Amino acid sequence: MKAKLLTALAGAAALAAAGCTSQQGDDPVVDSVPWVPASAQLASYGGCDEALEGIQDAALAMMSQWQTGEYFAGGSVEDGARAEEGDMAASDAGAAPASGQGADAYSQTNNQVAGVDEPDIVKTDGTSVYSVVRNTLRVVDIASGEVVAEHAFDDTTWSHELFLGDGGLFAMYTQDVQDGETYYSEFRVDRLDPATLEVRDSLAMEGSMVDARMVGGELRFAVSSQPLIQPVYDVLYGGGGDLADLEAALGETTLEDWVPGFTVNGEAGEVDCGDIAHPERFSGSAVTVFGLAAAGGWDEVAPHTVMADGETVHGTADSLYLAHYDYGWGEDEPESETEIYRFRFDGGEPALAGEATVPGSLLNQYSLSEYDGHLRVATTENDAMWGWWGGCGPAADCAWGAEVAPEPEDSKSTVTVFAVGDDALTETGSVTDLGVTEQIYAVRFMGDTAYIVTFRQTDPLYTVDLSDPADPVVTGELKITGYSGYLHPVGEDRLLGVGQEATEDGMTTGLQVSLFDTAAPEAAVLDQYHRENAASAVEYDPHAFLYWQDASIAVLPVNDWGRDYADYTAGALVLAIGTDSLEEAAWIEHELEDPYQEGIVRALVVGDQIWTLSSEGLQANELGGGYAQTAWIGF
Repeated sequence: MKAKLLTALAGAAALAAAGCTSQQGDDPVVDSVPWVPASAQLASYGGCDEALEGIQDAALAMMSQWQTGEYFAGGSVEDGARAEEGDMAASDAGAAPASGQGADAYSQTNNQVAGVDEPDIVKTDGTSVYSVVRNTLRVVDIASGEVVAEHAFDDTTWSHELFLGDGGLFAMYTQDVQDGETYYSEFRVDRLDPATLEVRDSLAMEGSMVDARMVGGELRFAVSSQPLIQPVYDVLYGGGGDLADLEAALGETTLEDWVPGFTVNGEAGEVDCGDIAHPERFSGSAVTVFGLAAAGGWDEVAPHTVMADGETVHGTADSLYLAHYDYGWGEDEPESETEIYRFRFDGGEPALAGEATVPGSLLNQYSLSEYDGHLRVATTENDAMWGWWGGCGPAADCAWGAEVAPEPEDSKSTVTVFAVGDDALTETGSVTDLGVTEQIYAVRFMGDTAYIVTFRQTDPLYTVDLSDPADPVVTGELKITGYSGYLHPVGEDRLLGVGQEATEDGMTTGLQVSLFDTAAPEAAVLDQYHRENAASAVEYDPHAFLYWQDASIAVLPVNDWGRDYADYTAGALVLAIGTDSLEEAAWIEHELEDPYQEGIVRALVVGDQIWTLSSEGLQANELGGGYAQTAWIGF
């Protein structure tokens, strides 16, 4: 098999191959590489030798700045300048049932984009429930309530997630590997027989999964990896080495040390060196994007790699967007941006189809949305996490001798819109200065409207009209105490927010679920549910959220520390959603061996029952009525 590899060295504009030179017998001289915004143009190497030399030179130019003269004995380095059709519309139900409403209906994973499945720890086809908890994959037959197949993963594996499709059950996970004295992570995806869990196909690649999507019978993955250059790291961080030692160690590396390798059913892929491309800066990481046919036949796998960091993935029917937050160590404050790469797929093979940059950082995948030929991106600049850049804060005691950092600029948030072309992302418009001094806590794009929550002491819920991509406009700014960490449409002109209530000073007091009316240009609060000293994982894990339109309920896992934090309980909260009201319909608990361990993590509907999953087992309760327990399958 032949694997085409597209490699980009850390998202900048031009090659840094001229960034370092040396002469025989002289100390190497390295030109510093200042931080510059990423470009929208990648260049290609002419072959394997040129690719390796370019990577080594770019790495030396960057690494020499990571460890300046005070770390190297030689001390010879000067400091450098430091309508996506499936996108959720307001009337969409979110996790729509696979087989329609009715007795045979069942819920799916809470996906951001309708028709684009996301990996999760539990899946169902309405007949069986497939789950992976505590490193064990189990198949539970719903009719009999029995575990009919089981597979325990090795203790060296982690981050297990599942896809379920016509081609089988897919298990994705990362495994720690030792090869002699070399240790690294390896991402694996196994295509399994759903009934027996027998492995039909297997792909292994150096690294760990960033995220994945399944759409149209195709699995699309982004896998992050690090170069296997331990001798270089020994020089860089071991102490006692100088710049010449670093250059020599880099000179001993091969292309295989930098490019992530992969195998399919034990057969290694090959890299076409002519397809390796490069911008200027090198961060030391790589992200590989590839597609697999759900039905099998993986002998023509053709991954593409961006040799940069990648943290966030947004998937649509046609595209996979990979976002990377990048920053430069300025003298006074950070320069930062998010770089976005778009990949489109043709017959399972990804191709880079556009790049863009936006100011600041993303919250999560919900900060990105493709709709009607445009990509919309919500970001926060001068986020509090980067607040006192390069120092220890204006009020801190700099015990280690660092200088007191200057007051940072106020944070603010921005929505930027890009036209999506065949091979380019072109900015058309933006609106900024949302939530000045605050940061984004939740984003939801619904059709040509964006809803954005920012928070510091109060929660402004911004409504942004995106109907004109050249002129986004803020039409509403609803201010309430607390914040929403996740937003979900729950019918026409209705939006549900899950987060925390807070005092006027911004101190959180417990779980708050808000029902908003979004019919007008500015949203309005219809009702709120408050549970003191409680919180839900939905705030940071949307897959934990279930909305079942047929019964007009939302189910979310909750940890409740009780009054005065004296009586801890964990369970699933069932909320009945009326036209203008929220009511607690049920509280479902599992009998836990340890009352303080993690409780229910997922809920799903199959027919007339709610199934809830914890590390202890699966439980079924009636859907509606008294929500009485009907089954328990212990693990």
